[in-house]
Amino acid sequence: MTTRSAWHQPTGQTREDTRLAMSLGMASSGPLTARGGCAVGGLQLTGSAATSMQARLSPGRLWVPGGSAAAQGGYPVTVDADTQLPFADGHATLPRIDALVVRVYDADYDASGRYEAVLEIVQGTPASAPVPPPLPKSAELLYEVSVPAGASATRGITWATAVADRRRYTAALGGILPAGGGHGAQGTYVGQYRDAGGRLQRWDGNRWQQYIPDAMLKRSSALGHTASTAYTETLTDAGPLTAEFTAPSSTWVHIAVGARIAGEGGGGFFSVNVRPKAGGALVVTASDDVAAVYTGAGSASVFNNFPVGPLTPGVVYIATAAHKAGSPKTWFDSRFIRIDPVA
Repeated sequence: MTTRSAWHQPTGQTREDTRLAMSLGMASSGPLTARGGCAVGGLQLTGSAATSMQARLSPGRLWVPGGSAAAQGGYPVTVDADTQLPFADGHATLPRIDALVVRVYDADYDASGRYEAVLEIVQGTPASAPVPPPLPKSAELLYEVSVPAGASATRGITWATAVADRRRYTAALGGILPAGGGHGAQGTYVGQYRDAGGRLQRWDGNRWQQYIPDAMLKRSSALGHTASTAYTETLTDAGPLTAEFTAPSSTWVHIAVGARIAGEGGGGFFSVNVRPKAGGALVVTASDDVAAVYTGAGSASVFNNFPVGPLTPGVVYIATAAHKAGSPKTWFDSRFIRIDPVA
């Protein structure tokens, strides 16, 4: 069949037709598939005792994509009550990592002879440096649990430190995904958005990037001075002024600098150095070209602004104020650095 519909014909609608139709309003992961994941707020795993071999999973809902064929569609699954989950005893001398999954059995695709969804613990292989086990088809990973060597009913799993939350979340088609889980946390199409701790991120095809970072403004009201005729980041009587920012996906930012400058005879220059926080060469070197300049008598408030790029998206940079005397001694007050990401 090349064209399908649901709730259309009085007869003939298949289970595949229904599953594909249900997924139409969900976050996409391909032409015929919807992103698997949990509804927010459920499926919390806790140990039934501080050290035991049993855990308790709270009620919740999720979508499990079929893993055998795209036209298989996916399965809405509900865990409607607290469920006790026993973990097998540990190996005598080696630790292992087990995976807790929701698995769908559908004999039309997997020859299992079963039509049901179950909570299943997939045991890992004991090893000195254990790794999580491979997952079966049509299964959505919820948690990974570290089972120590020798774990048993009398010497159980320490639940406070053993559980790694791997739940991912789904959303409506075009919706903003809640961030969560380490497994399957990748985006599924370029331009997809997710909420990460209150910050909007966009999937660029390879990784999540902060979409539009906040503008950064740093200022200092401390009055300091210098007699240096070369740019210096150090002032007498005032500390250094720095602003840290993350390069946006556009690779460009706009920097503005300003200060109140007073010289004993010839004003002064207020500029900025920009370097990667992790170290490396300057990407902006303080100079008169990118400086707020005052060359008159007395004092005045001056400012300058300029674009900086291309930068490396996601890399953290530090902009540091730099000062140069235009007279025997120049004073700087009310200094500021502002960085605005270019969308």
